[in-house]
Amino acid sequence: MSRTNAKRGEAFSPIFGKSLIGSKRTTRGARRAKRLALMAALTFAGAARAELLKFETRPDGGNEAVTASVKLDGASYDLAGTLAKPAKPPSGGATSVLIETQPRDDVRPLALERGIGTLTLDFGKLPDKARAPAMADILVYLRGPLKMKRILGRADGADADIMSDAAPAFDGLLIHDASREPAVPTRFIATWGADAYWREKPRVEFTKDAAANGRRFYLAGVVGSTTATNCVAPVNARAIAPPLRALFVALDEWTAKGVAPPASRAPLDGDLTPAQDLKWLKTPALPAAPEGARRVPKIDADGNDVPGLRTPDLALPIATFTGFNAQKNKKGPPCVAGSAIPFAATKADRDKTADPRPALVERYGSRAYFVATMRVIADKLVQKRLLLQKDADAYVAAARTAPF
Repeated sequence: MSRTNAKRGEAFSPIFGKSLIGSKRTTRGARRAKRLALMAALTFAGAARAELLKFETRPDGGNEAVTASVKLDGASYDLAGTLAKPAKPPSGGATSVLIETQPRDDVRPLALERGIGTLTLDFGKLPDKARAPAMADILVYLRGPLKMKRILGRADGADADIMSDAAPAFDGLLIHDASREPAVPTRFIATWGADAYWREKPRVEFTKDAAANGRRFYLAGVVGSTTATNCVAPVNARAIAPPLRALFVALDEWTAKGVAPPASRAPLDGDLTPAQDLKWLKTPALPAAPEGARRVPKIDADGNDVPGLRTPDLALPIATFTGFNAQKNKKGPPCVAGSAIPFAATKADRDKTADPRPALVERYGSRAYFVATMRVIADKLVQKRLLLQKDADAYVAAARTAPF
């Protein structure tokens, strides 16, 4: 087991092979940690201040279980998490780490493959006011005594906002569905999906383009939740992971090598329209769009989003994918998923239900053409660094099983 205590000696992490708390000597890393601590203090001036009391690890299979304690306004709070080592650590040990607040499989395995350690810490049990200060304080210790040269972050929603607030301690952030963005100098890539426009409290659009330290990507037609609880229509289960993986690689190269990421693909003012102005076809089983004043992305004749990053399964769709659904039982839990209304296979099939959307055979002719076109679209996104080759191949493989 390894332990850190600001008033005690050194401890050793078996994964990173480095001290978790520096010696009393004023080292180069310690001086940098002090500078980061000062930045954090300035960031949270007038707000609650957190103090890291301990940072302990113990072996847990191939990883390490982590427990940490922070003190805030006289009260102590405990955090738990997991520290994982990269598959192929760079020479000299891991010098980069990815911080997550929830265990997710969309980016973490890729980070490990790329030689980046991952630390998952659950800040959810902390009071709201304590989360960003506690995160900043922990990252200062990782940067200093643990000698992490680069710290990246990945989070959604409220947790993404916490990371943005603690941004001075991060080199780069991949944030999804955040309400605010980190300030200079932290580099960030922000994403959001269709559900952000259609929920009860819709997304408020930024009035200006992202600053030079950031990029924005609207994941067209993608919904964060694929939970089908109490939903009327078939659920929109399009994967969010493929574009996130490509954008994480872009963030990694941006923060490690200075390679600029792809340009933003986010709706501008002209790409949005009042929701009541959308022209929906009378498609069988398509739920009514939520009411209320909101501006949403424009749609094509099928009802699919036009602006943003369109992954191959939306550029060459087999259904209408929306960011909303409908609640089956009004007394039950809300349906938080989007909907996916499949195209009919043939004209005869769509005539049976009076579906106005062209059938798959009418659109693509044959499965062979559909697969070949999917390959062209996927490869173009790979060239633009918006899709990894492995994910491009997966889209093509899925196209071979298209329902026609």
